[in-house]
Amino acid sequence: MADEADDPAVVAGSMSTMIEEQTVHAIVLTGGRSSRMGGRHKPGIVVDGSSVIDRTLSALWSAAPEAQVIIAGSDAGLSQHLQHKTTVVREHPPFSGPVAGVAAALETIPASASVVLLLGGDTPFLSDSTIGRLLSSTTAGAAVTSCLDSTGHLQYLCSAWQYEVFRAQVERIGEPAGVPLRALFEGLSPECIACDPDELRDIDTPEDLARAVTTSDGRPVPEALLTAVENFDLNPQQTTEVLEFARKVKYASSAANPAVAAFVAGQVAGSDPAVSVTSALRSVLDFISTESAHELSDDPAGAANIGSLSGRHKSTGQIHGHGSG
Repeated sequence: MADEADDPAVVAGSMSTMIEEQTVHAIVLTGGRSSRMGGRHKPGIVVDGSSVIDRTLSALWSAAPEAQVIIAGSDAGLSQHLQHKTTVVREHPPFSGPVAGVAAALETIPASASVVLLLGGDTPFLSDSTIGRLLSSTTAGAAVTSCLDSTGHLQYLCSAWQYEVFRAQVERIGEPAGVPLRALFEGLSPECIACDPDELRDIDTPEDLARAVTTSDGRPVPEALLTAVENFDLNPQQTTEVLEFARKVKYASSAANPAVAAFVAGQVAGSDPAVSVTSALRSVLDFISTESAHELSDDPAGAANIGSLSGRHKSTGQIHGHGSG
């Protein structure tokens, strides 16, 4: 019979109990200028249907449901139903650096705290299991726990601290404005946990966003298309849906032109506020997949039928499409 101490489920349950017994506060830094993203607030960027900050906090609360969250910077992009669960502070003066944000957040954390998590607001792929391991290591006695990124460097914004150690490091720094994050770790030897470096990918540039936003089969959305999406303040996730839709149309038995079909879906969605982009794409694709007697490229009636998928006849003219291969 296996020893309970070696049973992963037992170990995980024990660690979970240890975390629940601690008073966890999490500082999430979101106060940067996002200059390399052209000023666009990085935590508010939508990746796979959710903003980056929503994804981060969801992972956090999955690992530590009772964690108290302090956002140092701006909560722009955070869903309304999550806003009441957070406290927002601002570094003094604004944009004076990450340690200044940490110091402002620390002022709201009571001395009764046990563990402090320090997280970045631009890491959409961080998992609850990694956060759980950070907390488990620290509650087990490590002064500070972190992990290594893909370059082998310590990830400062993915760390868990004993509260007293954290406060002592911040107080040692003194005036925090303009101080780099590495100063928080000076004189310490952090415990490092195993972590998939892909989880630590952040979104600092349009290129990072292009790598982060992918279709369901893992293909990246072209950077030029994402730039257009940003300029028109559209939803990147809907862009991936349209790309997947166009690919399905292209390889369907119908001779429908993917670009024309996507345009028609946009018309369907725009004709009725109750019709979402997702449902409009699905309706047009279903029509194309089942239409056997009429082709979009030749039959005006078929085009008119697509125009009325929202439930109202909107199209009266011809839509011409040609097979794209």
